[in-house]
Amino acid sequence: MTTLITPTPYTPSHDVKNAGVIKYNKNPLKGLIAKDKDGQVKRAALAGSAITTLAYLFALAKSIKKRDFKVKDMFNLDFKNMFKVMGLATSAVIGGMTGGLIADSKENRKAKLKEGIHQFLGNVVTPITIVGLAGQAIEKRKFSRVKEISLSALAAVAGVAGGVTGGNWIASKVNKAIFKENDQRKVGIKDFCIHVDDLLTVAALTPIGDKIQGFISKALPAIFLICGYEAGIKKAKQDNLQKNI
Repeated sequence: MTTLITPTPYTPSHDVKNAGVIKYNKNPLKGLIAKDKDGQVKRAALAGSAITTLAYLFALAKSIKKRDFKVKDMFNLDFKNMFKVMGLATSAVIGGMTGGLIADSKENRKAKLKEGIHQFLGNVVTPITIVGLAGQAIEKRKFSRVKEISLSALAAVAGVAGGVTGGNWIASKVNKAIFKENDQRKVGIKDFCIHVDDLLTVAALTPIGDKIQGFISKALPAIFLICGYEAGIKKAKQDNLQKNI
């Protein structure tokens, strides 16, 4: 008896025509971007702070030089005037906070706005005003060189310490009035580090003042980027988020 063998049709387990071609249901970069949300926010905050800082430097240098303006003039400005320093710091805060607000989720907006107020009042307006007014008062009294430097150094240290602490206390009260909730923010080392400009300004009164002043004009924009960056990356605390759910 002869056994007939019926051929079994071949059915490929995959598309032979497109063998070796990987198909994605969605763009793989989207997953990568979603996982790197914190990185996005940080870069946006830094970029926003840098853009508004450069815009301020350009406007200030342009107003001084006018027709003879050159790009290098933006980094050779005299910041002995407290209003110029305040404007520089404010531009950095606004830019960093705006960049963070655009890139981050809605749940962190309030935290960034509150931190922006802390940076503005605690790290910009209050300490710079105290140091600036104290410096002007000392300069008018026409003290000796040594005494002027000593008193200016004391005013810088006391002004920064009192200004940062007092400014953040005021900012907490302002935030409580605006957002109708308690706002407890601890003053950190970074809050004091950005005021190295005040100490450098005092050093500029020494015989090597010209060289130090040149360094200050370049260092200040970078120093105040910290203010904007901190405001832009601020996030809501997890316990606060759970209360709102």
